[in-house]
Amino acid sequence: MVDLWGLAEKLNIDDIAVCHAGKFEDVEQLLKKDAELGILPPFTETDIRKRVYPSETLANAKSFIVILEHYDPPVYKKREGLYGNISPAASGEDYHRIVRDKLSGLMEVLSSVDGEGKRLAYVDNSPFSEKHVAVRAGLGRLMRNGLFYSRKFGSRCYIGLILSDRPVDFYGLAARRDNEDTWFDRCLTCRACQIFCPGGAITERGMNSYRCVSYLTQKKEDLTDSEAAALDRQIYGCDVCQKVCPLNPGVPTGYETGTEVSLEELLAMSNKQFRMKYQRTAAGWRGKKQLQKNAEIVLNNIMER
Repeated sequence: MVDLWGLAEKLNIDDIAVCHAGKFEDVEQLLKKDAELGILPPFTETDIRKRVYPSETLANAKSFIVILEHYDPPVYKKREGLYGNISPAASGEDYHRIVRDKLSGLMEVLSSVDGEGKRLAYVDNSPFSEKHVAVRAGLGRLMRNGLFYSRKFGSRCYIGLILSDRPVDFYGLAARRDNEDTWFDRCLTCRACQIFCPGGAITERGMNSYRCVSYLTQKKEDLTDSEAAALDRQIYGCDVCQKVCPLNPGVPTGYETGTEVSLEELLAMSNKQFRMKYQRTAAGWRGKKQLQKNAEIVLNNIMER
């Protein structure tokens, strides 16, 4: 048996749990529904069997190790002028690197004490619905805005996974039951995220990711007039549904979450300057042209007011 909780403390992992790696029946039903509506989420595995059956990815898969890394969103005072916004999750050092480093440390130790076990690590790149794995592990719930919420951190956390061929009890850590906390129930009657979602992506029927401003800022194709207007000042990502959510800490009036960006500076930026400023951020993965395209849209939105 491995003392997984002890390892997590040594590696400064914010939260951790383990769950079985059986079929995700709830995911299968959601994907079939989304397929019928033509709204299968973008940037995800298209093979539904791989989304539903972990054993399609790792033979004899028996368990998931799930870690959470929380973040505090940067906040700045709003002001008039030619400025746009990059959302908190895409600001600062790329969260993929941060979580990947924690997973790498954990994988290294596990390999040293259990060299025969087979394990695969993922952060935002697995064929599975990582948030559904975190729910199964009992670390939190999915809320109305389609995001995973932790009882400890609200929606301000990133998920990392390790798929393993070892059974759950091998890791000496059972699935948690945080998701049964009544703290989450406020979402059942609150519709703040749905009301304020700029793209109208959050509906009573579920989440339409193709209307989400976060997706629109990553979309390579030209935006329609209504899609461009939905961006408002967003150059990359969107934080509206998380900012207005009462399950997250409040933001002072007159302040914005994320990072303020000068549109003039971004539009005039050289390739070298872009690499220096954005290469290590999540906002940089789509490239300079994408951010500059969005900056032009934001500039147009400001000028049309």
